[in-house]
Amino acid sequence: MEFKKPVILVVDDESDVCEMLVSILYEEGYVTDIANNGKDAVKRVKDGGVDFVLLDIMMPEMGGIETLRQIKAVRHDIPVVMITAYATLKTAQEAMRLGACDYITKPFNLGCVKEVIKQGIEEQYTNT
Repeated sequence: MEFKKPVILVVDDESDVCEMLVSILYEEGYVTDIANNGKDAVKRVKDGGVDFVLLDIMMPEMGGIETLRQIKAVRHDIPVVMITAYATLKTAQEAMRLGACDYITKPFNLGCVKEVIKQGIEEQYTNT
């Protein structure tokens, strides 16, 4: 029996950040998808097939906190890791209160990104 690779949705309005994260995740053997805004991210989660979300906080139109709120309304069990260049304690606390499983800052420590994703996915599969 073949183990299904989790699909990670990378959500960021900056295409270079998306491409960098997708490249890192591909090297680690993950399947990825990209959404360049919150509205598309929520739609992709609603459509199914997404197992994990990396979500930027600062995006135009619908910010990451509102996107997180809507994603969790659709699928409360999906792991979401918030990413941002503008880390504040208040924002981190709000994201965690809404159900984010972790919070990482830009510029990324690649080892940290890999570990946070690995932990989030392992946690999801041991809790299902």
